[in-house]
Amino acid sequence: MVRSIARWTLAGLLGAAVLLSLFVTFFTNHVYVTTPSMYPTIPPGSLVFIEKESRYHVGDVIEFRGNGLNFLHRIVKIGATGVITTKGDNPENAPDAFFPPTTTADVLGKAVLAPRWVGFPELVAHRPGLGLSWLRAELGLAGKLIVVASTGLVFFAAARRPAAEPV
Repeated sequence: MVRSIARWTLAGLLGAAVLLSLFVTFFTNHVYVTTPSMYPTIPPGSLVFIEKESRYHVGDVIEFRGNGLNFLHRIVKIGATGVITTKGDNPENAPDAFFPPTTTADVLGKAVLAPRWVGFPELVAHRPGLGLSWLRAELGLAGKLIVVASTGLVFFAAARRPAAEPV
C-alpha cells in the first residue's frame, strides 16, 4: 500500500514537473542565464521571466539586443537622447559599449522574476558542457552530496522493485 502511494505520488510530481516545463517553454517569455555577468544577483542557471514595459528606468534589469546578440543587464544610465547604458552586476564588469548605442527600440523587456537553478535543465539541454560545469560550481559540496545520495536512492528503490510476474 505504501509503495503504491509512493509510486503514484512520484508519478504525479513527475507529471506536474513535465506540464510546468511545457507551460514555461511554450507560453512564457523567458531566458536562461549562461554567463556570470549578472552574478551574484542572477547567477548562471537562473530562469528569467521577461515582460515588455512601456518605460524603463535606471536600476531595471532588461533583456536587450546589442551587437547582434541578446543580453540581460541592468540599466545604469539613460541619456537625454534616449541612449541606454547597461552593465552586468558582476563587479568585474565594465559598462557595456555597443555600436550603435542601445535605445528603447533594442529592449525586449524587463526581468520580473529570476528563480535560481530553474534554468539549468534548459541550459544543460542547449549547452551541456557549460550547463553542467555551472551546475557543479553552483551546487557546492553539500549540493553535490545531495545529488549523489538522491541518485543512489533512486537506483536502490528501482533495484528493490519486485520482478514482474510471468503471464
